Amino acid sequence: MMSHIVEHLVSGLQNDLCMKKEESAARRKSEAQLYRLLAEMVETERKYVQDLEEACDYYLPLAGIVSHRQIQSLDRRQIKNKKRNLSQCSSVTTSCSSQESFTGLSLERGENISPAEVRCMVGNIEDIRDYHKKVMLPRMEKAAENAQLMRILFETEQSRLSRKYGRYCINSTRSSIIIDQNIKFFSLYQFNKGLMLRIDGMLIKPIQRLTRYHMFLSSLSKTCKELGYTEASHEYSAALESILSAANHTNTMMWIGKMENCPLDLSGQGQLLKHGKVLTKCLAGSLKKGRRWSTRSQKPSPCYLFLFQQTVVLCRTSENCVEQNSPHLYYLNHISVNQVRIRDTIADNLNTFEVHKLENIKVGISVMGQSKPSEHKKDTKSGVIMRIECESENVKDDWVRAVNSEVKQLRSMARSLASQFTSLP
Repeated sequence: MMSHIVEHLVSGLQNDLCMKKEESAARRKSEAQLYRLLAEMVETERKYVQDLEEACDYYLPLAGIVSHRQIQSLDRRQIKNKKRNLSQCSSVTTSCSSQESFTGLSLERGENISPAEVRCMVGNIEDIRDYHKKVMLPRMEKAAENAQLMRILFETEQSRLSRKYGRYCINSTRSSIIIDQNIKFFSLYQFNKGLMLRIDGMLIKPIQRLTRYHMFLSSLSKTCKELGYTEASHEYSAALESILSAANHTNTMMWIGKMENCPLDLSGQGQLLKHGKVLTKCLAGSLKKGRRWSTRSQKPSPCYLFLFQQTVVLCRTSENCVEQNSPHLYYLNHISVNQVRIRDTIADNLNTFEVHKLENIKVGISVMGQSKPSEHKKDTKSGVIMRIECESENVKDDWVRAVNSEVKQLRSMARSLASQFTSLP
C-alpha cells in the first residue's frame, strides 16, 4: 500500500517537473520571439530608409532634383579630384558614354519622360525619406527596449504619419498611370543602372510600411500578454491604435486618389479635413445670375463631399462591387476655399446649405500693395456652385462650421500677409 502511494507521489512530481520544463521552454521561446520582433522592427526600419535613399538617389535626378546625399558625394569627389588617376577618368568617360547611349536610345524610341512627370510619379518620397531618417529611425532605436517609449513615439507621430503617407497615397493612382505609360523607359533605366527592383517595386514600399508597423505592434502586444507583461502589452496596443488610425486615413486618401476625371492635383490640396455622403440636385443646363444648380423640384442624387485645406471637391458615386465601402468616385465640381461663401439657410429646408463662389475678392492684398481700405471689405459677385443636402440638420451644421473655419483661417492668413507687404518700405 505504502509503495503505491510513494509511486503515485513520484509520478506526480515527475509530471509537475515535465510541465514546468515545458512551460519554461515555452516562456524562453516567447522571450526569444519578443527580442526577435523588436530587433527585426528596428532592422526593417533601417532597411526601409536605405530603400528610400536608393529610390531618391536614382529617380530624383530624372525629376531635375539633386538629393542631399548626392551633393555630399559631389563634395567628396571634388576633395579627391587631384588624386584621381587616368583609369578613374577613363571609367567616368565610359560611364558618360553609356548614359549618352541610353538617353539617345530612349529618345529614338520616343520613350523619354519629362521631369514634371517624374516629380508627379515619385510624389513626396523625399520628404518621407528625410522624416524616417531623421525622426522615426533614431526614436525607434531608442524605444526598442522600452514599450512606453514605443507608445509615445507612435502617438506623437500619428498626425505626421497620417499627413505624409496620406499625401503619398492619394498620388498613388497618378503615379501608377505614369509608370504604365513609360514602363519601357524605366525598364531600360533599371537595366542601365543595375537596379534589382523595378520602379513600381520601389514606390510601393511606403504604401506597405504602415502595414508592417501594424504587424509588428500586434505581435509585440500578443507576445507580451503571453509572457505576463501586462503593462507592456497595453503600451504596444496603444501604439497599434495610433497606427490603425493613420492607416485608416491613408486608405481613405488612396480611395480618393482613384477619383475619375479630376482636373486637380489632389496631393497638392493640403490635408483632408472632412468628408462624407451628401445629396445634391442635378446641374442646371444654363447659368442664370451665377446659379449653376437647378431650383426646380428634382430627385437628389447621392454624392461625396471632400473638404481639403485649399479646396472643396464634390463627386458623384456609383456602387463598387469589389469594395462596397469604397464607392467609385467621379469628379463633379470644385471650388477654392478662399473663394467660398456659405449660405446655411435655404428656404425651409434645415438640412441644406449652399456653397457660393466669390469673384474679385478683396482681402487686403494688391500687386503694388497700394489698394484702398474700402476695397478690402467687399466681395463683388457670388453665384451658387453647390447645393448640398445632408442627412440631418446637425450634419449640415458640422459641414458649415468646418468650411467657415477654414475660410476664416485662410483669410486671416491673407490679411496678415497683406499687412506685412504694406509695412515694407
